Amino acid sequence: MSRQARIEPVFAAKDLNDKITGWVVIDESQPENENVVSEHESQAEAIRAAEEFEQRED
Repeated sequence: MSRQARIEPVFAAKDLNDKITGWVVIDESQPENENVVSEHESQAEAIRAAEEFEQRED
């Protein structure tokens, strides 16, 4: 099964104008069952983790 992931920012508060405090990688391989697979401090780290997640074979 092919894997697909996306990254999303984590904000300090609910207002989108607030500071981004981190990034999460979300497994969207099964859209009806999305879940966070990792959390990161920088966008670059999250992108690398998402790419690695998509390449994994379990």
